[in-house]
Amino acid sequence: MEDIKEIISDYCLKRARNGEHYQTIEELIAIITSEFAEAQGITPLRTNLVGMFAREDQCFHNSAAYANTPEVKATDDRRDKLFIFISQTIATSQYSPLEAAQKAGERLAYVIKPYEGAPRLSLARNTGEISDFVKKMKEEEYAEDIATLGLNDALTQLEEVNNKFVEVYRMRTAKEYARSTADKMETIRPQVDDAFHELALLLNAVYRVNKYITKDSEKEQQVGAVIDAINATLLRLQKTLSQAGLMGKPSTESGSDTPKPDEPEPVTPEITAVYQKEEGDPENPHRIERGKQTGVDYQGFTLKGQDGTLEHVIGLVNDQDYIEWIKAATISNVTETSCEFTMVPDLTEGQYKVRIETYDGGSPLVVEYPEPITLW
Repeated sequence: MEDIKEIISDYCLKRARNGEHYQTIEELIAIITSEFAEAQGITPLRTNLVGMFAREDQCFHNSAAYANTPEVKATDDRRDKLFIFISQTIATSQYSPLEAAQKAGERLAYVIKPYEGAPRLSLARNTGEISDFVKKMKEEEYAEDIATLGLNDALTQLEEVNNKFVEVYRMRTAKEYARSTADKMETIRPQVDDAFHELALLLNAVYRVNKYITKDSEKEQQVGAVIDAINATLLRLQKTLSQAGLMGKPSTESGSDTPKPDEPEPVTPEITAVYQKEEGDPENPHRIERGKQTGVDYQGFTLKGQDGTLEHVIGLVNDQDYIEWIKAATISNVTETSCEFTMVPDLTEGQYKVRIETYDGGSPLVVEYPEPITLW
C-alpha cells in the first residue's frame, strides 16, 4: 500500500493544560513558516492561526503573570502578623506579674475583642476591620496602656502596612477589571484549536493533491517534511498528557511512519487538579480563597449524585474527618472532565482534602485529591 502522509489527530490540544497548549501552538506556527505557507497557497489560514494565537498569548501571560499578586499576599501576611503580635501581647500581658501591665492588658482586651477574627476575613473586610481597630486604639484614653505594653511602634507599623495594602489591592482590582474584559483561556483556546484544525486539513489536502495529481517530487518532500514535524510535536504532547494520566497512550500505524490518533483506554478514576479559577496564586495553586470560584479537573467518571442531582457529591474534609458538602446550587460548568464551584465563604481557614462521591453507573465511587488544599 502506498504510503500517504497526513497530520494526525489534534485532539490532544483540547486535553492539554494551558502552558502545554501555548507551547505546542507556538511550535506549530514556527514549523509552518510564512514562506512555506505562501509557497503552498495556505497563507490566509496560517494568518488566521497566528492572529488567534496572539490573543491566546496575551491571555496566557495575563493569567500567568498577574504581577502584583505576590505583593498583595506578602502585604496581607505582614499585616496579619503585626495584628496577631499585638493581640498576643495584649493577651499575655493579662498574666503579667506587673500590675500596670496586667491592668493595661485587661483594658485593651476589651478593645481588641471585636476584631480578633480579622485575619480570617476576606481581604476587603480584613482591611476595614484593621482600619477601624487602629482608629479605636489611637483614641486618647488608650494611649497610656499602649505605651505600657510597648505597642506604639507595632501599632504604627500596622497602620502603615494596612494603608499600603489598600494601595496594592486597588492596583490589583484595576488589573482584575482589565482581565475580566479580555479574552479568557477557556474561550480563546477552542478558537485557536479550530484555526489549527482548518490549517491541518488544508495541508493534508495539499499533500494529497500533489501526490495524486501534480506529482511534484520536490513539493511532496517539502510538505511531507512539515507534516512529519507537526506530527512529532503533537505526538510529544500526547506522550506528555499520557504520562500525566490525561489521555491514553499514543501509538503508530504498523507499516507506516505516520502516528495514528490515540485510542481510548481504560482511565483510572481520579481528581487531577483543584485550583482557584480567578486571582489564584500561580506559585501556590492549592491555596484557595474562600468564596472564590474553584475549578476541579477529573477523569474516569461522571459527576452524579445518588439521587441524580449534585447534592453530597463534592466535599471538603477537615483534619477531624468532618465533611463540608458543597451545595449543588454552587456547582456549575459540569463536563466529563471538569466542573467548578463556589468555595464555601464562611468555612474555617486551614487544610482540607477534596473528596468526590459519585454514583457513576449506579455504583458508589469515592475519589480524593492527593494534595490538601489550604483555605484562607
